[in-house]
Amino acid sequence: MAPRRSRPSTPPPAPASPRGKPSGPRQTCRAALLALAAVPALAVDVTQFGAKPNDEGDATAAFVAAAREVQKTGASRLLIPPGRYRLSAGGNPENAHTLFAFRTLSGLTIEGEGAELLVSGLTGLFSFEGCQDVAVHGLTIDWPRPPFSVGLVTASAPRSFDVAVEPEYPVVGGEPVGAFMDYDPATRLPMPAGLDVYNSVERTELLGPQQLRVHLTREIPVTVGRLMVLRHQVYSFNAFVFSRCRNVQVSDTTVYSTPGMGLVAVVSENVTLRHFDVLNRPGSRRPLSATADACHFGGCKGTVLLEDCIFEGMGDDGANIKSGLYLSVRQRLDERTVLGQHNLKMVDLPDAGDTLEMSHVDTLVPFASNRVRTATLEPGAENLHRVVFEEPLPAELREGDVLGNATRTPALRMRRCTVRNNRARGVLCQTRDAVIEDCTFSGCTSAGVLVLTEVVHFFESIGTRNVVIRRNRFENCNYGAAAAEASLCAVAYLKGFAYPPRPGVHRDVVFADNHFLNTDESAVFAVGVDGLTITGNVVEGACRRGQRPTGRQAIRVQDCARVEVRGNTVDPTRQGPQFDAAVLVTPAAATP
Repeated sequence: MAPRRSRPSTPPPAPASPRGKPSGPRQTCRAALLALAAVPALAVDVTQFGAKPNDEGDATAAFVAAAREVQKTGASRLLIPPGRYRLSAGGNPENAHTLFAFRTLSGLTIEGEGAELLVSGLTGLFSFEGCQDVAVHGLTIDWPRPPFSVGLVTASAPRSFDVAVEPEYPVVGGEPVGAFMDYDPATRLPMPAGLDVYNSVERTELLGPQQLRVHLTREIPVTVGRLMVLRHQVYSFNAFVFSRCRNVQVSDTTVYSTPGMGLVAVVSENVTLRHFDVLNRPGSRRPLSATADACHFGGCKGTVLLEDCIFEGMGDDGANIKSGLYLSVRQRLDERTVLGQHNLKMVDLPDAGDTLEMSHVDTLVPFASNRVRTATLEPGAENLHRVVFEEPLPAELREGDVLGNATRTPALRMRRCTVRNNRARGVLCQTRDAVIEDCTFSGCTSAGVLVLTEVVHFFESIGTRNVVIRRNRFENCNYGAAAAEASLCAVAYLKGFAYPPRPGVHRDVVFADNHFLNTDESAVFAVGVDGLTITGNVVEGACRRGQRPTGRQAIRVQDCARVEVRGNTVDPTRQGPQFDAAVLVTPAAATP
């Protein structure tokens, strides 16, 4: 056999026409493509509009002008050369909420090249609406005056407490406080079983230089000597927002602080985060990074991919991946139409063609599904959704039932990520076809991974299917604020945090080959799952405090079906003082 000839690196010249030019439509097309490839992609550089790297002046106007140029010309690249740039809230007269907004663009790449954006004031930073093939890389983002303050509690009364605020958080009095938590002054980590208070501050008063009195709307016991973190802003102003976008990639980007979430994606398709880090700023003594989640995905499709990310010190979850919000049925109007409303009256309109599952709130097990023909908001009503279905409604559907969107359930792939030292969960998994593997969850005050759906408060959906949590390390999780039943849970909460009375809310869940080290309650807890496999896990230091009735076994399974628990390593001599059994599997009626 003759040796295979290698393909030439450049195409051979086309046969010449009598006039010495390529002939025929194929040659003409190839020549046009080569000419197009030789033209550089249209780029906009912020320095062209007056931004100067490492200048102490405000670069907001220059950045806003560059963003407008991108929007106007459809440029494919926004260049931000290396250096620090100072930006200010309110610098975009066309958008009071976000500094840089892009709409319906295709193929845009924001190239940070190592640039650092230093933001002051309450504002979102980047928003993308209806865009596709968007990439962001090479940025560092911070609020030099973070949207929180930190200091020691020096005095406490039933409806107030005083804080000696650290110098790096200048205060003048009158700052709002949306939430506060107490931290250990030695470790600067959340206190075990400490305070976790929202929406309870009436006002703040300056008593003297950096001396702040926090006036409360109700009596709350606050311990003198604790380190207090006051979040002046919790939600709403995010570093990145993607709404109805497709094919998003964010890489090599770090958020040190933001008055909200690091990244939010809603009703978007295929979102990838690689080396997207939310961190406490190195060299600082900040105990907090983002005031809310590191990243949050609602109603997306396709795949959410998180690889090699680090989420640290957030005021809420590392990642929340949900299908959206349950709509409660308020009224049946005819055989195909209902009025629905979210518990907190948020908007979550389904699209035509989406499939909604129907469940009773006393089980959360779907009993029917139907495709949406149209969905609109009722005029003059408080976010009341009118949903018209393709098929007649089932007779079983009644007022108070909930509708969950089974179309907006992105596949989740989370690999080699770390979530540490944050309030609440490492991951809230509320989608279908999920794999979380080779990750580390350390110092999360709640569960490292919580497979969840609930109709208690947020009414976040949906019951999961085909979830695999494997080869992860859970260390010192579930010890404080927003604590759950275990470091790794599959659970549903009905009204009053009641558990589902029968299996089927979640289906086909696998917890395999994970390592658990030190946790107050159980290492693993599951309830209401049909098809549960718990295998190959190693548990050490479980049941340190065991405050819950379910928190005395390393692995606790309640009211599940098709359960397989095998090959787990639980040495009784290496567990906490409240430990009484390695595994307990019971139906709900037999729960101790």
